[in-house]
Amino acid sequence: MKKGIWLAVALAIGVAGAWGYGALVRQENDDGRKVRLLALAEEQRLDISFSRNGRLTTRVPEEGETVRAGEIVARLEEPGLAEDAADLERQGGQIVARENARQQEVAKLQAQLAQTRSETRRLARLVGEGISPAADLEVLQHRLDEYAAGIRALEAQKGELEAESSVLNSRIEKVRRFEKEGALASPATGTVLTRHHRQGEFVSAGDPILTLQVDAPYLRVEVPEERLSVFPIGGSVRVWPQARGGSPFPARVLSIKPRSEFATRRNWGLQSRDLKTFSVRLKPEGGVAVAGQTFVVEAGS
Repeated sequence: MKKGIWLAVALAIGVAGAWGYGALVRQENDDGRKVRLLALAEEQRLDISFSRNGRLTTRVPEEGETVRAGEIVARLEEPGLAEDAADLERQGGQIVARENARQQEVAKLQAQLAQTRSETRRLARLVGEGISPAADLEVLQHRLDEYAAGIRALEAQKGELEAESSVLNSRIEKVRRFEKEGALASPATGTVLTRHHRQGEFVSAGDPILTLQVDAPYLRVEVPEERLSVFPIGGSVRVWPQARGGSPFPARVLSIKPRSEFATRRNWGLQSRDLKTFSVRLKPEGGVAVAGQTFVVEAGS
């Protein structure tokens, strides 16, 4: 008798749980209802680092200072680099001067070649008429061959000069790139949160020099797959702080993480624990968010 009673109680609990869970799933899958979820304001940080090793030669901005996009925040030691660049540019100027001289010499030889060809045609007629000796014609022919050989040699020099110029330009480009890598520019406007190194310290490639807060905090909310339709990228949802009421303000949907995860503790009670969600990032518009603050997000018709 007791065993039957306990069996009936267990069945009743199971049926009640299944009905409750089904009701929750039906609510989550109901696209016609509004959905309310919790979002967390996340601080947007950016680490700035060099792509090569070196010693800092300039002052690094302190915590709390504001830097602008494109502003040089640190420089690395570059011994002899400017002298190398000047020497390479001087060599490039010499190559240009040699090329100009070569072109002038080619033009001179071409003019002499044209003049000699004219004299050769005139002398050939005189030789044919028996007025001039054939030996004079042979002298002019040898002179034509000499001018043509000189032009060919100068054309060969053109290829050599172009090769030298190409190698020199490659070296200059490497030096300029090395100089550029020695100047660290901020990619965005922000406030310095952490200064990791000071002037005079040696830093390694990829080692952060500064950590910036680059923008107002974004809101991160976990959305069930069934409700992603009410969070279109570029769309707008309503948000307000969870700790206090106040007027809701809009937030724009910026991105959706392309991978689902299990719902975290902060959304238990608003959705089932075993539900897989997608992380959606929102940008507040018309309201102020503080990093770490929790917001209620409302979307849907």
